[in-house]
Amino acid sequence: MPKGTKHVVVVGAGLSGLTAIKQLRDEGHRVTCLEKSGDLGGVFADGSTYDSVLLTVSNYFMAFSDFLPSDERLKFWTRKEYYAYLRRYVHHYRLDECIQFGTEVESIRRAEDGWRVVGRQDGDPCETVCDAVAICSGMFQQPYIPPTRGLEEFEGTVIHARDYRNAKPFTGQRVLCVGLGESSADITSEISMVAKDCLLSLRRYPAVAPRYAPFQSDPYFTIDSSIVTSRIVNYLPSQAHAGLVQKSIGRYRRSKNPDVRCRGDWDRKAGPPPRQVITKNERVFRHIVDRQVRPNFSGIDRLSAHHVHYRDGSREAIDSIVFCTGFRPTFPFLEVGLRDLRDLYRQMYHVELGPTVAFIGFARPQQGGVPAIAEMQARHFAAVCSERCGLPSREQQVERARRDRIHWEREYYITPDVTSLVNYCHYMDALAEIVGCMPDTRRPWLDPKLYLKLWFGPQFSAQYRLRGPHATPARARRFLCGFPTPASLREIVSLSAFRGYAESPLAARELRPRRL
Repeated sequence: MPKGTKHVVVVGAGLSGLTAIKQLRDEGHRVTCLEKSGDLGGVFADGSTYDSVLLTVSNYFMAFSDFLPSDERLKFWTRKEYYAYLRRYVHHYRLDECIQFGTEVESIRRAEDGWRVVGRQDGDPCETVCDAVAICSGMFQQPYIPPTRGLEEFEGTVIHARDYRNAKPFTGQRVLCVGLGESSADITSEISMVAKDCLLSLRRYPAVAPRYAPFQSDPYFTIDSSIVTSRIVNYLPSQAHAGLVQKSIGRYRRSKNPDVRCRGDWDRKAGPPPRQVITKNERVFRHIVDRQVRPNFSGIDRLSAHHVHYRDGSREAIDSIVFCTGFRPTFPFLEVGLRDLRDLYRQMYHVELGPTVAFIGFARPQQGGVPAIAEMQARHFAAVCSERCGLPSREQQVERARRDRIHWEREYYITPDVTSLVNYCHYMDALAEIVGCMPDTRRPWLDPKLYLKLWFGPQFSAQYRLRGPHATPARARRFLCGFPTPASLREIVSLSAFRGYAESPLAARELRPRRL
Protein backbone atom coordinates (compact mmCIF):
# COMPACT_ATOMS: atom_id res chain seq x y z
CA MET A 1 0.00 0.00 0.00
CA PRO A 2 1.45 3.45 -0.91
CA LYS A 3 2.88 5.56 1.89
CA GLY A 4 0.15 7.50 3.68
CA THR A 5 -2.67 5.36 2.24
CA LYS A 6 -4.62 3.36 4.80
CA HIS A 7 -7.34 0.74 4.98
CA VAL A 8 -9.99 2.32 7.20
CA VAL A 9 -13.06 0.63 8.69
CA VAL A 10 -16.06 2.90 9.19
CA VAL A 11 -18.56 1.66 11.79
CA GLY A 12 -22.07 2.70 10.77
CA ALA A 13 -23.65 3.95 7.54
CA GLY A 14 -25.71 6.78 8.97
CA LEU A 15 -25.08 10.35 7.91
CA SER A 16 -21.73 10.49 9.76
CA GLY A 17 -20.53 7.20 8.34
CA LEU A 18 -21.46 8.19 4.80
CA THR A 19 -19.50 11.43 4.87
CA ALA A 20 -16.59 9.62 6.55
CA ILE A 21 -16.45 7.23 3.57
CA LYS A 22 -16.48 10.17 1.16
CA GLN A 23 -13.78 12.23 2.90
CA LEU A 24 -11.51 9.21 3.43
CA ARG A 25 -11.79 8.21 -0.22
CA ASP A 26 -11.00 11.79 -1.25
CA GLU A 27 -7.67 11.29 0.50
CA GLY A 28 -7.08 8.05 -1.37
CA HIS A 29 -7.79 5.65 1.48
CA ARG A 30 -9.44 2.26 1.04
CA VAL A 31 -12.66 2.11 3.06
CA THR A 32 -14.84 -0.70 4.39
CA CYS A 33 -18.05 0.43 6.07
CA LEU A 34 -19.82 -2.02 8.40
CA GLU A 35 -23.53 -1.36 8.90
CA LYS A 36 -25.57 -3.63 11.17
CA SER A 37 -28.92 -2.94 9.50
CA GLY A 38 -29.93 -3.68 5.95
CA ASP A 39 -30.10 -0.04 4.88
CA LEU A 40 -28.17 3.20 5.03
CA GLY A 41 -29.23 6.38 6.78
CA GLY A 42 -29.27 5.33 10.44
CA VAL A 43 -32.25 6.89 12.22
CA PHE A 44 -33.47 8.35 8.92
CA ALA A 45 -34.02 4.94 7.32
CA ASP A 46 -37.57 3.70 6.90
CA GLY A 47 -39.22 2.59 10.14
CA SER A 48 -36.53 4.05 12.41
CA THR A 49 -38.45 7.09 13.68
CA TYR A 50 -42.00 8.32 14.13
CA ASP A 51 -44.10 8.89 11.04
CA SER A 52 -44.38 12.69 11.04
CA VAL A 53 -40.74 13.71 11.49
CA LEU A 54 -39.97 17.19 10.22
CA LEU A 55 -36.32 18.11 10.73
CA THR A 56 -35.50 21.07 12.96
CA VAL A 57 -32.33 21.95 11.02
CA SER A 58 -32.81 23.50 7.56
CA ASN A 59 -31.79 21.64 4.41
CA TYR A 60 -28.58 23.58 3.70
CA PHE A 61 -27.30 22.83 7.19
CA MET A 62 -28.33 19.17 6.90
CA ALA A 63 -26.46 18.87 3.61
CA PHE A 64 -22.76 18.17 3.10
CA SER A 65 -20.54 20.88 1.64
CA ASP A 66 -19.58 18.67 -1.30
CA PHE A 67 -23.20 17.89 -2.25
CA LEU A 68 -25.38 20.96 -1.75
CA PRO A 69 -29.06 20.89 -2.78
CA SER A 70 -28.57 24.27 -4.46
CA ASP A 71 -31.63 23.81 -6.67
CA GLU A 72 -33.91 23.82 -3.60
CA ARG A 73 -35.29 26.70 -1.64
CA LEU A 74 -34.34 26.99 2.01
CA LYS A 75 -36.72 24.72 3.91
CA PHE A 76 -37.00 21.89 6.43
CA TRP A 77 -36.89 18.38 5.06
CA THR A 78 -39.12 15.56 6.23
CA ARG A 79 -37.43 12.34 7.26
CA LYS A 80 -38.25 10.81 3.88
CA GLU A 81 -36.83 13.80 2.01
CA TYR A 82 -33.59 13.65 3.96
CA TYR A 83 -33.31 9.91 3.44
CA ALA A 84 -33.75 10.54 -0.29
CA TYR A 85 -30.97 13.16 -0.13
CA LEU A 86 -28.63 10.64 1.53
CA ARG A 87 -29.47 8.09 -1.17
CA ARG A 88 -28.57 10.64 -3.85
CA TYR A 89 -25.31 11.41 -2.05
CA VAL A 90 -24.40 7.72 -1.92
CA HIS A 91 -25.30 7.19 -5.57
CA HIS A 92 -23.44 10.28 -6.79
CA TYR A 93 -20.16 9.28 -5.13
CA ARG A 94 -20.72 5.50 -5.43
CA LEU A 95 -20.29 5.10 -1.69
CA ASP A 96 -22.33 1.89 -1.64
CA GLU A 97 -19.28 0.12 -3.09
CA CYS A 98 -17.76 0.32 0.39
CA ILE A 99 -20.73 -0.71 2.55
CA GLN A 100 -21.29 -4.19 4.00
CA PHE A 101 -24.87 -4.33 5.24
CA GLY A 102 -26.07 -6.76 7.90
CA THR A 103 -22.71 -6.59 9.69
CA GLU A 104 -22.68 -5.87 13.41
CA VAL A 105 -19.38 -5.02 15.07
CA GLU A 106 -18.75 -6.94 18.29
CA SER A 107 -15.19 -5.94 19.17
CA ILE A 108 -12.39 -3.65 18.03
CA ARG A 109 -9.00 -4.83 19.28
CA ARG A 110 -5.43 -3.89 18.55
CA ALA A 111 -3.63 -5.95 15.93
CA GLU A 112 0.09 -6.02 15.21
CA ASP A 113 0.06 -2.95 12.96
CA GLY A 114 -3.47 -1.70 13.33
CA TRP A 115 -6.89 -2.96 14.42
CA ARG A 116 -8.84 -6.18 14.24
CA VAL A 117 -12.57 -5.59 13.86
CA VAL A 118 -14.63 -8.67 14.73
CA GLY A 119 -18.35 -9.04 14.18
CA ARG A 120 -21.10 -10.98 12.46
CA GLN A 121 -22.36 -10.63 8.92
CA ASP A 122 -25.84 -12.04 8.50
CA GLY A 123 -25.22 -14.15 11.59
CA ASP A 124 -21.86 -15.59 10.50
CA PRO A 125 -18.57 -14.60 12.17
CA CYS A 126 -16.45 -12.14 10.21
CA GLU A 127 -13.20 -10.31 10.79
CA THR A 128 -11.45 -7.35 9.19
CA VAL A 129 -7.91 -6.16 9.84
CA CYS A 130 -7.34 -2.48 9.11
CA ASP A 131 -5.04 0.45 9.78
CA ALA A 132 -7.61 2.83 11.26
CA VAL A 133 -11.22 2.95 12.47
CA ALA A 134 -13.86 5.68 12.25
CA ILE A 135 -16.60 5.11 14.83
CA CYS A 136 -19.78 6.60 13.36
CA SER A 137 -22.38 4.56 15.23
CA GLY A 138 -24.34 7.65 16.28
CA MET A 139 -25.84 9.12 19.43
CA PHE A 140 -29.14 7.25 19.15
CA GLN A 141 -28.08 3.76 20.23
CA GLN A 142 -29.19 3.36 23.85
CA PRO A 143 -32.48 4.97 24.95
CA TYR A 144 -32.15 6.71 28.30
CA ILE A 145 -34.90 6.42 30.91
CA PRO A 146 -33.90 8.31 34.06
CA PRO A 147 -34.08 6.53 37.43
CA THR A 148 -37.64 7.10 38.58
CA ARG A 149 -38.86 6.02 41.98
CA GLY A 150 -41.86 3.69 41.72
CA LEU A 151 -41.48 2.99 38.02
CA GLU A 152 -41.67 -0.75 38.67
CA GLU A 153 -44.98 -0.22 40.50
CA PHE A 154 -46.65 1.60 37.63
CA GLU A 155 -49.26 -0.64 35.96
CA GLY A 156 -49.73 1.27 32.73
CA THR A 157 -47.76 1.32 29.48
CA VAL A 158 -44.22 2.71 29.46
CA ILE A 159 -42.32 3.42 26.24
CA HIS A 160 -39.34 5.48 25.15
CA ALA A 161 -39.70 8.01 22.32
CA ARG A 162 -37.60 5.71 20.12
CA ASP A 163 -40.51 3.26 20.00
CA TYR A 164 -43.18 5.89 19.23
CA ARG A 165 -44.57 5.85 15.68
CA ASN A 166 -47.89 7.70 15.93
CA ALA A 167 -50.49 8.75 18.50
CA LYS A 168 -53.16 6.17 17.66
CA PRO A 169 -52.34 3.77 20.57
CA PHE A 170 -52.92 6.62 23.05
CA THR A 171 -56.43 7.53 21.92
CA GLY A 172 -58.65 8.25 24.93
CA GLN A 173 -55.85 7.70 27.46
CA ARG A 174 -54.33 9.88 30.17
CA VAL A 175 -50.73 10.21 29.02
CA LEU A 176 -47.64 11.59 30.74
CA CYS A 177 -44.83 12.81 28.44
CA VAL A 178 -41.47 13.36 30.14
CA GLY A 179 -38.97 15.87 28.75
CA LEU A 180 -39.13 18.46 25.99
CA GLY A 181 -36.54 17.92 23.29
CA GLU A 182 -37.33 18.38 19.62
CA SER A 183 -38.93 14.94 19.23
CA SER A 184 -40.99 15.44 22.39
CA ALA A 185 -42.46 18.68 21.02
CA ASP A 186 -43.89 16.64 18.13
CA ILE A 187 -44.84 13.56 20.13
CA THR A 188 -46.52 15.50 22.94
CA SER A 189 -48.44 17.63 20.43
CA GLU A 190 -49.70 14.60 18.50
CA ILE A 191 -50.73 12.69 21.61
CA SER A 192 -52.58 15.72 23.00
CA MET A 193 -54.89 15.71 19.99
CA VAL A 194 -56.20 12.18 20.66
CA ALA A 195 -55.67 11.66 24.40
CA LYS A 196 -58.19 12.20 27.15
CA ASP A 197 -55.52 14.12 29.06
CA CYS A 198 -51.90 14.95 28.15
CA LEU A 199 -49.42 15.93 30.84
CA LEU A 200 -45.89 17.22 30.29
CA SER A 201 -43.33 16.76 33.05
CA LEU A 202 -40.30 19.07 33.09
CA ARG A 203 -37.68 19.92 35.70
CA ARG A 204 -37.11 23.47 34.44
CA TYR A 205 -38.20 25.87 31.74
CA PRO A 206 -36.44 24.93 28.47
CA ALA A 207 -35.24 27.42 25.85
CA VAL A 208 -37.31 26.95 22.70
CA ALA A 209 -36.68 28.55 19.31
CA PRO A 210 -38.98 28.69 16.25
CA ARG A 211 -38.02 27.05 12.97
CA TYR A 212 -38.27 30.34 11.08
CA ALA A 213 -36.64 33.57 12.23
CA PRO A 214 -39.27 36.05 13.44
CA PHE A 215 -39.29 39.86 13.16
CA GLN A 216 -37.31 40.06 9.92
CA SER A 217 -38.56 41.73 6.77
CA ASP A 218 -38.18 38.48 4.84
CA PRO A 219 -39.77 35.33 6.36
CA TYR A 220 -37.47 33.33 4.09
CA PHE A 221 -34.83 32.95 6.83
CA THR A 222 -34.81 29.91 9.06
CA ILE A 223 -33.58 30.30 12.62
CA ASP A 224 -30.24 28.65 11.74
CA SER A 225 -29.71 31.07 8.83
CA SER A 226 -30.66 34.21 10.78
CA ILE A 227 -28.31 36.97 11.83
CA VAL A 228 -27.97 35.62 15.39
CA THR A 229 -26.08 32.57 14.09
CA SER A 230 -23.65 34.55 11.92
CA ARG A 231 -19.90 34.62 12.52
CA ILE A 232 -19.97 38.27 13.60
CA VAL A 233 -22.50 37.57 16.35
CA ASN A 234 -20.62 34.48 17.53
CA TYR A 235 -17.44 36.54 17.89
CA LEU A 236 -19.10 39.51 19.58
CA PRO A 237 -18.61 39.97 23.34
CA SER A 238 -20.90 37.67 25.25
CA GLN A 239 -23.27 40.36 26.49
CA ALA A 240 -23.82 41.60 22.93
CA HIS A 241 -24.63 38.13 21.64
CA ALA A 242 -27.03 37.39 24.47
CA GLY A 243 -28.48 40.89 24.18
CA LEU A 244 -29.56 40.35 20.61
CA VAL A 245 -31.35 37.19 21.65
CA GLN A 246 -32.91 38.85 24.71
CA LYS A 247 -34.30 41.57 22.45
CA SER A 248 -36.07 38.93 20.37
CA ILE A 249 -37.49 37.33 23.51
CA GLY A 250 -38.91 40.72 24.51
CA ARG A 251 -40.64 40.90 21.15
CA TYR A 252 -42.06 37.42 21.59
CA ARG A 253 -43.64 38.44 24.88
CA ARG A 254 -45.33 41.44 23.23
CA SER A 255 -46.72 39.42 20.34
CA LYS A 256 -50.44 39.33 19.65
CA ASN A 257 -50.13 35.58 19.10
CA PRO A 258 -50.70 33.74 22.42
CA ASP A 259 -48.47 30.83 21.29
CA VAL A 260 -45.56 33.21 20.72
CA ARG A 261 -46.18 35.04 24.01
CA CYS A 262 -46.13 31.73 25.87
CA ARG A 263 -42.83 30.74 24.25
CA GLY A 264 -41.33 34.14 25.06
CA ASP A 265 -42.31 33.74 28.70
CA TRP A 266 -40.70 30.28 28.84
CA ASP A 267 -37.52 31.59 27.20
CA ARG A 268 -37.28 34.43 29.72
CA LYS A 269 -37.58 31.98 32.61
CA ALA A 270 -35.14 29.52 31.00
CA GLY A 271 -32.24 31.99 31.02
CA PRO A 272 -30.08 33.16 28.10
CA PRO A 273 -30.65 30.79 25.14
CA PRO A 274 -27.01 31.10 23.93
CA ARG A 275 -25.93 29.49 27.20
CA GLN A 276 -27.84 26.21 26.93
CA VAL A 277 -29.18 23.55 24.62
CA ILE A 278 -32.08 24.87 22.54
CA THR A 279 -35.21 23.01 21.46
CA LYS A 280 -35.82 24.16 17.89
CA ASN A 281 -39.46 23.13 17.67
CA GLU A 282 -42.20 25.46 18.87
CA ARG A 283 -45.11 23.22 17.83
CA VAL A 284 -46.20 22.29 21.35
CA PHE A 285 -47.10 25.85 22.43
CA ARG A 286 -50.35 25.95 20.51
CA HIS A 287 -51.48 22.88 22.42
CA ILE A 288 -50.33 24.35 25.73
CA VAL A 289 -52.23 27.57 25.10
CA ASP A 290 -55.31 25.55 24.09
CA ARG A 291 -54.92 23.52 27.33
CA GLN A 292 -54.54 20.27 25.46
CA VAL A 293 -51.12 19.90 27.12
CA ARG A 294 -50.73 20.62 30.84
CA PRO A 295 -47.08 21.19 31.86
CA ASN A 296 -45.62 20.74 35.33
CA PHE A 297 -42.14 22.13 36.03
CA SER A 298 -41.39 20.56 39.41
CA GLY A 299 -40.24 17.16 38.12
CA ILE A 300 -41.40 13.68 39.07
CA ASP A 301 -41.07 12.68 42.72
CA ARG A 302 -42.39 9.13 42.25
CA LEU A 303 -44.84 6.93 40.41
CA SER A 304 -47.51 4.68 41.86
CA ALA A 305 -49.76 2.11 40.20
CA HIS A 306 -51.94 4.66 38.40
CA HIS A 307 -50.55 8.08 39.30
CA VAL A 308 -47.61 10.42 38.87
CA HIS A 309 -46.62 12.31 42.02
CA TYR A 310 -44.86 15.60 41.33
CA ARG A 311 -42.28 17.21 43.56
CA ASP A 312 -44.61 20.14 44.21
CA GLY A 313 -46.94 17.75 46.09
CA SER A 314 -49.58 17.40 43.39
CA ARG A 315 -50.53 14.16 41.67
CA GLU A 316 -52.29 13.17 38.45
CA ALA A 317 -53.93 9.95 37.25
CA ILE A 318 -52.22 8.45 34.19
CA ASP A 319 -52.54 5.39 31.96
CA SER A 320 -49.31 5.63 29.93
CA ILE A 321 -45.88 7.24 30.06
CA VAL A 322 -43.72 8.30 27.10
CA PHE A 323 -40.13 9.06 28.13
CA CYS A 324 -38.72 11.64 25.71
CA THR A 325 -35.47 11.74 27.64
CA GLY A 326 -32.84 11.21 24.98
CA PHE A 327 -30.12 8.65 24.45
CA ARG A 328 -26.79 7.66 25.88
CA PRO A 329 -23.85 6.93 23.55
CA THR A 330 -22.62 3.38 23.99
CA PHE A 331 -19.59 1.59 22.58
CA PRO A 332 -19.78 -2.06 23.71
CA PHE A 333 -17.25 -3.10 21.07
CA LEU A 334 -14.41 -1.09 22.64
CA GLU A 335 -12.07 -2.36 25.35
CA VAL A 336 -11.50 1.13 26.77
CA GLY A 337 -14.25 2.90 28.63
CA LEU A 338 -15.76 6.21 27.55
CA ARG A 339 -18.17 7.71 30.03
CA ASP A 340 -17.98 11.33 28.92
CA LEU A 341 -17.52 12.72 25.41
CA ARG A 342 -15.76 15.74 26.94
CA ASP A 343 -12.83 13.41 27.69
CA LEU A 344 -12.09 13.18 23.96
CA TYR A 345 -9.49 15.43 22.36
CA ARG A 346 -11.42 17.81 20.10
CA GLN A 347 -14.52 15.70 20.86
CA MET A 348 -12.98 13.10 18.52
CA TYR A 349 -9.91 11.23 19.80
CA HIS A 350 -9.49 8.96 22.84
CA VAL A 351 -6.02 9.30 24.34
CA GLU A 352 -5.79 5.53 24.94
CA LEU A 353 -6.69 4.66 21.34
CA GLY A 354 -4.42 7.14 19.60
CA PRO A 355 -4.77 8.92 16.25
CA THR A 356 -5.97 5.88 14.25
CA VAL A 357 -9.40 5.77 15.92
CA ALA A 358 -11.81 8.69 15.66
CA PHE A 359 -15.33 9.28 16.98
CA ILE A 360 -17.18 11.11 14.21
CA GLY A 361 -20.63 12.66 14.55
CA PHE A 362 -20.80 12.84 18.33
CA ALA A 363 -20.49 16.63 18.65
CA ARG A 364 -23.83 18.45 18.74
CA PRO A 365 -23.93 22.09 17.59
CA GLN A 366 -25.98 24.50 19.64
CA GLN A 367 -27.09 26.00 16.31
CA GLY A 368 -26.38 24.44 12.94
CA GLY A 369 -26.31 20.84 11.78
CA VAL A 370 -24.56 17.65 12.83
CA PRO A 371 -23.84 16.68 9.17
CA ALA A 372 -21.56 19.70 8.65
CA ILE A 373 -19.65 18.97 11.85
CA ALA A 374 -19.39 15.26 11.04
CA GLU A 375 -18.05 16.13 7.60
CA MET A 376 -15.40 18.46 9.06
CA GLN A 377 -14.40 15.82 11.62
CA ALA A 378 -14.11 13.26 8.81
CA ARG A 379 -11.91 15.62 6.82
CA HIS A 380 -9.68 16.03 9.86
CA PHE A 381 -9.46 12.28 10.42
CA ALA A 382 -8.76 11.64 6.73
CA ALA A 383 -5.91 14.17 6.90
CA VAL A 384 -4.52 12.46 10.02
CA CYS A 385 -4.67 9.09 8.26
CA SER A 386 -2.82 10.63 5.30
CA GLU A 387 -0.23 12.05 7.69
CA ARG A 388 -0.90 15.56 6.41
CA CYS A 389 -1.54 16.58 9.99
CA GLY A 390 -1.06 14.84 13.31
CA LEU A 391 -2.16 14.98 16.91
CA PRO A 392 -0.14 16.56 19.73
CA SER A 393 1.46 14.54 22.49
CA ARG A 394 -0.62 12.50 24.92
CA GLU A 395 -0.10 15.08 27.64
CA GLN A 396 -1.12 17.93 25.36
CA GLN A 397 -4.28 16.09 24.29
CA VAL A 398 -5.29 15.54 27.91
CA GLU A 399 -4.64 19.18 28.76
CA ARG A 400 -6.52 20.39 25.69
CA ALA A 401 -9.52 18.21 26.51
CA ARG A 402 -9.46 19.56 30.08
CA ARG A 403 -9.39 23.17 28.89
CA ASP A 404 -12.12 22.57 26.33
CA ARG A 405 -14.30 20.94 28.99
CA ILE A 406 -13.97 24.02 31.18
CA HIS A 407 -14.74 26.28 28.24
CA TRP A 408 -17.84 24.42 27.06
CA GLU A 409 -19.21 23.94 30.58
CA ARG A 410 -18.84 27.66 31.19
CA GLU A 411 -20.31 28.67 27.84
CA TYR A 412 -23.28 26.32 28.34
CA TYR A 413 -23.50 26.64 32.09
CA ILE A 414 -27.29 26.21 32.17
CA THR A 415 -27.08 22.71 30.60
CA PRO A 416 -23.53 21.51 31.34
CA ASP A 417 -24.69 17.89 31.42
CA VAL A 418 -25.19 17.89 27.62
CA THR A 419 -21.60 16.82 27.07
CA SER A 420 -21.76 16.78 23.28
CA LEU A 421 -22.77 20.45 22.96
CA VAL A 422 -20.41 22.80 21.07
CA ASN A 423 -20.56 26.19 19.41
CA TYR A 424 -20.91 25.43 15.69
CA CYS A 425 -18.99 28.46 14.44
CA HIS A 426 -16.08 28.18 16.91
CA TYR A 427 -15.74 24.41 16.61
CA MET A 428 -15.87 24.36 12.81
CA ASP A 429 -13.36 27.20 12.50
CA ALA A 430 -10.96 25.50 14.92
CA LEU A 431 -10.93 22.23 12.96
CA ALA A 432 -10.83 24.07 9.62
CA GLU A 433 -7.64 25.85 10.70
CA ILE A 434 -5.99 22.46 11.28
CA VAL A 435 -7.32 20.88 8.09
CA GLY A 436 -6.24 23.92 6.08
CA CYS A 437 -9.68 24.85 4.74
CA MET A 438 -10.44 27.93 6.86
CA PRO A 439 -11.82 30.70 4.62
CA ASP A 440 -10.00 34.03 4.53
CA THR A 441 -11.90 36.23 6.98
CA ARG A 442 -9.12 38.77 7.57
CA ARG A 443 -8.60 40.51 4.19
CA PRO A 444 -11.84 42.13 3.02
CA TRP A 445 -10.17 43.93 0.10
CA LEU A 446 -9.56 40.63 -1.72
CA ASP A 447 -13.26 39.90 -2.18
CA PRO A 448 -15.54 42.40 -0.36
CA LYS A 449 -18.80 40.68 -1.30
CA LEU A 450 -17.63 37.28 -0.09
CA TYR A 451 -16.12 38.83 3.03
CA LEU A 452 -19.52 40.27 4.02
CA LYS A 453 -21.18 36.90 3.45
CA LEU A 454 -18.60 35.12 5.62
CA TRP A 455 -19.10 37.50 8.53
CA PHE A 456 -22.75 38.49 8.32
CA GLY A 457 -24.35 35.65 6.37
CA PRO A 458 -25.44 32.13 7.38
CA GLN A 459 -22.55 29.85 8.32
CA PHE A 460 -23.09 27.26 5.60
CA SER A 461 -20.42 24.59 5.35
CA ALA A 462 -19.77 25.57 1.74
CA GLN A 463 -17.39 28.24 3.09
CA TYR A 464 -14.94 25.46 3.99
CA ARG A 465 -14.68 24.49 0.30
CA LEU A 466 -13.32 27.89 -0.74
CA ARG A 467 -9.70 26.87 -0.16
CA GLY A 468 -7.54 24.02 1.05
CA PRO A 469 -7.64 20.30 0.22
CA HIS A 470 -10.44 19.16 -2.10
CA ALA A 471 -11.73 22.72 -2.48
CA THR A 472 -14.33 23.74 -5.07
CA PRO A 473 -13.84 27.52 -4.82
CA ALA A 474 -15.95 28.66 -7.76
CA ARG A 475 -18.97 26.57 -6.80
CA ALA A 476 -18.66 27.45 -3.11
CA ARG A 477 -18.37 31.18 -3.77
CA ARG A 478 -21.31 31.13 -6.16
CA PHE A 479 -23.47 29.42 -3.55
CA LEU A 480 -22.45 31.70 -0.65
CA CYS A 481 -22.70 34.96 -2.60
CA GLY A 482 -26.04 33.96 -4.10
CA PHE A 483 -27.67 33.62 -0.71
CA PRO A 484 -29.21 36.79 0.78
CA THR A 485 -27.88 38.35 3.97
CA PRO A 486 -30.47 38.54 6.78
CA ALA A 487 -32.37 41.83 6.66
CA SER A 488 -31.74 42.56 10.37
CA LEU A 489 -28.05 43.25 9.79
CA ARG A 490 -28.53 46.76 11.17
CA GLU A 491 -29.12 45.21 14.60
CA ILE A 492 -25.49 44.12 14.72
CA VAL A 493 -24.22 47.70 14.72
CA SER A 494 -26.93 49.04 17.00
CA LEU A 495 -25.97 49.26 20.66
CA SER A 496 -29.66 49.57 21.49
CA ALA A 497 -29.99 45.86 20.71
CA PHE A 498 -28.16 44.94 23.89
CA ARG A 499 -27.63 48.10 25.95
CA GLY A 500 -30.34 47.22 28.45
CA TYR A 501 -29.05 43.70 28.85
CA ALA A 502 -25.41 44.80 29.30
CA GLU A 503 -26.46 46.89 32.30
CA SER A 504 -28.45 44.07 33.92
CA PRO A 505 -27.30 41.81 36.79
CA LEU A 506 -27.52 38.84 34.43
CA ALA A 507 -24.74 40.26 32.26
CA ALA A 508 -22.29 40.03 35.15
CA ARG A 509 -22.74 36.25 35.22
CA GLU A 510 -22.17 35.87 31.48
CA LEU A 511 -18.87 34.61 30.15
CA ARG A 512 -17.20 36.03 27.08
CA PRO A 513 -16.90 33.18 24.55
CA ARG A 514 -13.44 32.57 23.18
CA ARG A 515 -12.20 30.94 20.05
CA LEU A 516 -10.97 27.37 20.58
